[in-house]
Parts: sequence; structure tokens; C-alpha cells
Amino acid sequence: MSLVSEFKQSLKTVDSEEILDLYIFRPISFAFVKLIYNTGITPNQISIVALIFGVLSGVFYGFGTYEFLLIGSLSFFICNTLDCMDGQLARLKKNGTKIGRVIDGFIDYITSISVFLGLGIAMTVITGNPLYSWLLTVAAGASKALQNMFFDNYRNMYLEYVYSKASGLEDEIREYTEEQKRLENTGGHLFEKFLISIYLSYSRFQKKSTKHIELNTTPEEYKRKNKLLLRAWSWIGSTTHMMALIVFSVFNRIDLYLIFTITVGNIIFIILFLVQKNIINSFIKK
Repeated sequence: MSLVSEFKQSLKTVDSEEILDLYIFRPISFAFVKLIYNTGITPNQISIVALIFGVLSGVFYGFGTYEFLLIGSLSFFICNTLDCMDGQLARLKKNGTKIGRVIDGFIDYITSISVFLGLGIAMTVITGNPLYSWLLTVAAGASKALQNMFFDNYRNMYLEYVYSKASGLEDEIREYTEEQKRLENTGGHLFEKFLISIYLSYSRFQKKSTKHIELNTTPEEYKRKNKLLLRAWSWIGSTTHMMALIVFSVFNRIDLYLIFTITVGNIIFIILFLVQKNIINSFIKK
């Protein structure tokens, strides 16, 4: 198998990846996957290290000085590279686990919370105005979470309808509810039960926020109408937000990142949501 074929096999699908992941982070992480492939390192171990770097990113940002903004950005970059790496290793080795999928999903959430807490503290240090700093940070954090949630939802729909690679959200909830009961019956596993409990709470919230509708379409038609739109959605995905924060940190203007997320990010979100809704309605009408 050629390196290109192996690289593609390590991805969910080429057309569902975020652009920056596909051309920057996935190639870097794939190189490291090849280096450790024959070792005993597991995807879950990589996920834990990624999570550590993610939390450290927030700690570093919290100092608010230019030097620590750069260190926080480097830590954030490493976190995302490792976050790509664990999934690629699991897909190539076919040794992914349910709890591994949960941990992998949690990296983004916990890292985002850590980073935005750090940004709120940094903004307070920089501006000297706690009320303005935290209102701006909370609004940006909520905007990012909303944008990422809808992108993830429509990406999962794309994978489900085009590739049959993602089960519906109801199936996910049912599957992890059964796993939660299994862990409760076997005793112990407190950390795993805690993670699954949080994951189920988020999934149920996502289900209420983004109703899943059975569409009257074929994989070919769904792909044709949604491929470019999914690419557009990816520009408000978690990796784009991370790179935007890194760029604004280099210029020592994290405040502009927060403002950009609230304004431009939400304008793009609204436009994409309306376009996506129109496409989905076209499938329902049929």
C-alpha cells in the first residue's frame, strides 16, 4: 500500500476533514503515527497527552503576557496534532474503543473550556476591566461552541448519508447508554462512567438542538448538494478557530479573535445554516 493510500485510510474521509487538518495537521500527525506504529503506544494514551497539552494551553494563555500567549499557542498546536494522531492510529490499527471515542471527543470540549477560561483571565489582565473581558469571552466561547456543534452535526449527517460511516445520534445515545449500564454492572470504572455520563448529557442536548430527520435522497445526490457546503462549514470548525486564535496571539491581539468569533463567525454560521436548511428541506419535499 502506498503512503498516500495509507494516509487516506487513516482519515474518516477526505471530503469531511477540515481543510487545515487535511493539509497541515493530518500530514504531520500521520508522520508521527508511522514512527510509533510498531510500538505499544495506544490511541488512548495519545489522547490523554493531547488533553494535557490542551489544558496547559489555557493555563499559559491565562498569564496574559505576549511570551505566554506564544507558548499557549504552541501547546494548542501540539494538542491538535496529537488529537488528529490518536484517531489516525486507531483507524490504521483498527484498535479503537468506545471509551477512546469519548475521550477523543472530550479533548475539544475540555481544551476549549480551559482555553476560554485562560483568555478571560488574560483579557482581565490586559484590559483591567473584568466585566467587559468576561462578557466578551463568554459570548465568544458560546459562539464557538454553537458553530462547532452545528458543523459536527452536519458532518455526521454527511458521513451517515454518503458513506454510512456514522450512526444516527439516537443510535449513539442507545449504544453508550448500554455501555454505561454494562460498566455499572461490572463495578469500578469510575472515570469511564463519568466520561460516558457527560458524553450522554451532551448528546441528548445536541439531539434536542439539532433534530435528526430522515431524508429522501441517495448518497450520490446528498454528496453532490452538500460536499462544497460541508467544506464551507469546516471554516467555522474547531481547528479553524484554533488557528485564528494562534494568528491573533502572534499579533498580541486576542481581543480581536474574540470579537471576530462573535461577529464574522456568527454571520458565516447564520448564512450556512440557512443554506443548509434549504437543502435539507428540498430532500424532505421530495
